[in-house]
Amino acid sequence: MGIFFAPYQAEGCCLCGSGESLTGEHKIKASVLRKIFGKDAMVIGNFDGEGITRSAQGPKSRAFHFSARMCSLCNSTRTQEADREFDRFHTLVSSFLLDGRDPSLVFNSPQYALGSEAYLNVFRYLSKLLCCHVAESCGPRPLEACEFAIGKTRRNIVFLKIDADPTYEAYRDMLGEHKFAAHGGLIVPFDSKTQNPTSFRSSITLGAVRYIFWVRFDPIVGAELRSFHYEFWCKCEAAYQKALKNPLSDEQLHRLGI
Repeated sequence: MGIFFAPYQAEGCCLCGSGESLTGEHKIKASVLRKIFGKDAMVIGNFDGEGITRSAQGPKSRAFHFSARMCSLCNSTRTQEADREFDRFHTLVSSFLLDGRDPSLVFNSPQYALGSEAYLNVFRYLSKLLCCHVAESCGPRPLEACEFAIGKTRRNIVFLKIDADPTYEAYRDMLGEHKFAAHGGLIVPFDSKTQNPTSFRSSITLGAVRYIFWVRFDPIVGAELRSFHYEFWCKCEAAYQKALKNPLSDEQLHRLGI
């Protein structure tokens, strides 16, 4: 029995494991989509010049939901303050980028002092998204990340990089300012020697701003993932082998934030 992960449960909350009062969770918050797009029509796609786009019915469309489930308690009471804090944080980050300032300097602001509640809540929101992406891929619950997301611990294990989204910038250069939001799915890097995962990574883009976030594994954590959650490890390993055989270009890596 492992100690870093809990088994994947399709009908269990991806944060606490409860099977009671399960709800859906947005990959990108409906309120944020409304703020970015208003009542304008939206389309969903990869925007890589090859993918097919499709229409979205609106900010509440199920196309914007994770298939992973979350209990109503985690989706409201336990994570609500983190959701609200990230909205405030993003507003400040956007103003930095608009003024031509390095968005990472937002952490020099007094309200986001290292270890403050506001600071932790920004990272709790990102930890929640990361846990949802893992569950979306039928992966086990990363217990420390889940406990941090719902406020059971103050130890922040999430790393964050903030920059200008290169896909947004490419379209802006061609079409001018436009409305854009995106998420980066789940990326699971591997150690070439041990053949074990080393981290979970994802990203979210709101307008021009991209947030790349990840958690790192000690070797024993990656080993547990392989030993006790082999089916998920196989899925990750297959993606890793595919990436080795068909390496991404520098431009593709840049767009993924790698």
